[in-house]
Order: sequence, then C-alpha cells, then structure tokens
Amino acid sequence: MTHSSSTQALQPYLVFMLAALSALTPLAIDIYLAAIPTIADQLQVPFHDVEISISLYMISFSVGQLLGGPFSDYIGRRASVRIGLGIFVIASTLTLAVPTLEMLWLSRVLQAFGGGLASVNAAAIIRDVSRGKEGAANLVRVVQVMMLAPLIAPLLGMIILKLVNWQAIFGFLLLYSAALLVLFHRQQQETRQTQVSGNLFQRYAVVLKERRSWRYIATVCTAYASLLTCVTISPGVYMGHFGISEVSFPLYFALNVFSLLAASRLNLRMLKQHEPGVLIEYGQTAQVVLGLLLLTYVLVSNAPSFWIVMPGLTLMMGCHGLLISNSTASTTEYFPNHSATATALLGSLGFVTGGLTGWATSLITDGSSVALVAVMSAAAMSGILLRRVLPKGADSVEQPELKQAESAQSKSG
Repeated sequence: MTHSSSTQALQPYLVFMLAALSALTPLAIDIYLAAIPTIADQLQVPFHDVEISISLYMISFSVGQLLGGPFSDYIGRRASVRIGLGIFVIASTLTLAVPTLEMLWLSRVLQAFGGGLASVNAAAIIRDVSRGKEGAANLVRVVQVMMLAPLIAPLLGMIILKLVNWQAIFGFLLLYSAALLVLFHRQQQETRQTQVSGNLFQRYAVVLKERRSWRYIATVCTAYASLLTCVTISPGVYMGHFGISEVSFPLYFALNVFSLLAASRLNLRMLKQHEPGVLIEYGQTAQVVLGLLLLTYVLVSNAPSFWIVMPGLTLMMGCHGLLISNSTASTTEYFPNHSATATALLGSLGFVTGGLTGWATSLITDGSSVALVAVMSAAAMSGILLRRVLPKGADSVEQPELKQAESAQSKSG
C-alpha cells in the first residue's frame, strides 16, 4: 500500500517503530561499552584493540547506509528494512561465541552492515509522510524516543555483564533485532511515493549536485566526528584515566544522553519560532565556545579534574541535539524522490567521518582527556567554518520542487 504525503504529526505507533529501528545502532554500540575491559581480558588483547571494534562498526554501518539508501528508493522501504534486519539477526548469532578478536571484528562488521541497510529507512519514511517544519519536528520526535536506547544501553549492558557474561550482551541484541524484524514484517506499510530509476552512482550524483545541501552535509559530518569520537574514546578516559568503575561508567555516560534529550526538547519548541538553519547556528556557536573553554582548561591544568571535564563533554554532546536532526531534515527537503539516498549519504558520510576520527584519536591519545577534548573542539570549529564558506541555501525547510511548481503555475495563470 502506498500512502499520500501528509504534513501531520506521526501516529504514536509509527514514532515507536521508527525510533526502535533508529535505536538499533546506538544500542549495538553503547550496550557493550562497560564490558570492553572484560572482553579485552578474556580475549587477552589490549583495551584499545577492542575499542577498534567500535570504529569498525561505524565504518561498516556507513557502507550499509550508503548502499541501503538507493536500494530503498528502488525496491521500497518494507523490503529494505526486512533484508537489513535479517542480516543483523544472522550476524548477531555469530557474536554469541567469538573465540578471537578478529572474529569479534568480523561479526560486528556484518552486524553494522545490516543495521545500516535497515535504519537508513527511518528518516526516509518520515520524509515520505511529512515535510517542512513538521517533517523536522517529526524527526525530532523519533529521535527523542530513540535516545532512550543510549540512555539505558550502557546500564543494561553492565547489568547483563554482572548477571551472566559479555556474550549475553550480544544475545540481547539478537533478541531485539529479531523482535524488530517480526514487528516490521507485520506492521510496516509501504510509504515510498515513486520508484526512482538510475543506478547507484546516478542517484548519488543527483544529491551531490545540489550545492545548497553541502553545508548541511558538512554540519552532519563534523557533528558525528565529535559525537562518535566521544563515544569511542570516553570509556578509556573515564575508566582508564580517571578510574571510574564499570558500574559507575554507565551512569556518567547517561548524562550525555540526558543532555541530548534536553537539547532535542528545546529544539522541538524552538522550531515553532525559528527555522532549522538558525538553530544549527546556535548549536555550533555554543559547541565552539564550550570546546575552546574546556580545551584551554585541560592544557593549562597539571591534573584536570573529572568533575570539570565530564560536565564540559556532556554539554558539548548536548549541542548535537540542535545539529544533526535539523541538518538531516533540511537536506532531505531538496530530494522528495531521493530521500533515502540523501539520508544514506548523510548517515554514511557522518559515520565514516566519526569512525575514522575516533580510530585516529585512539592512535594518538595518551589515555588522558587532552586528545579527546582537542579533537571534539577541532570538529566543532571545522563545522562552523565549513558552514560559513560552503554555498548557502534557504534556511527555510520547504520543498524546492514544490516552490518551483507553484511559481510555474502562477506564471501560466
């Protein structure tokens, strides 16, 4: 069944389904953060070698999104979601008994690829059924529910680790992804409006040729570079450098999610009065100021305090609540018939940037907070600089194609 476009708020059941789908990757990443020291001990490998599995997941997830976007625009949302979740279920089964670090890496790469194929459809479905400010608001609503996953995932992983073992954490991911597969198989309706033609490269060319979207793409990339570097490096900084226990780490990590949730709530209210482009400016400015202040502190202090570094990082993470959803909604408005492709490009570039930045930071860090804060600050400054120099489109989230059609109609009349 194909549904016509609407500008109404999403039904609660659809918000829940899309949030659960979007939560798959943050859940898969964050749920085993507290178990990294235990996994490293049992596999008899260095701590940072297990951290590399996070970067590998992000990069493979981006490849899944990159292929999944055009795939979804071509075959439809339903089939794309089911194929991606099916791959995730199979890969999750492999993670239950990995004997070596290399097998852990491989199973996580397969998991991430399936997750990318499936989750790219969430923003595309939102674009299918809503547009303009309501489309941006719908995306924020889904993100707010989805953010429950990274909020509870580290704590849930720690509980499973203490009660059973680290392999059971991946058993939970198997059950979660299997339940999602059943839910979407039974409840999901097709929302794609038009089957697009052209090969993968042609569809991405359509997106990349729209110069007005470049500044939003750059914002997403630099935001993910900051966010995912923090996710990758913070376990080592918090537990390794500051001595935070495995039990306490999920609680401090959850503060990042509370900060993102608070910013998302603020974003939803401010969208009633401001265009998304204005809110992106606010978020970038706040993040740069926070980053410079925190970087100055860790550089001049002989022994930086956890009680200053942790709140500073938490506030910087919160700024992403104004950046990613607004940039995503603004970008997809230019591509009503290629929304999944545009979403895939955003997500894949964001996760590649974040994964590579996190991996590079893990190579240069001395275990302290300096490298983490420096990289996050550099990402924030790069974001605001690129937004200044790249081509500027309208800050209003309206469909360009609709405006062109209305203009042509008025001229003919």
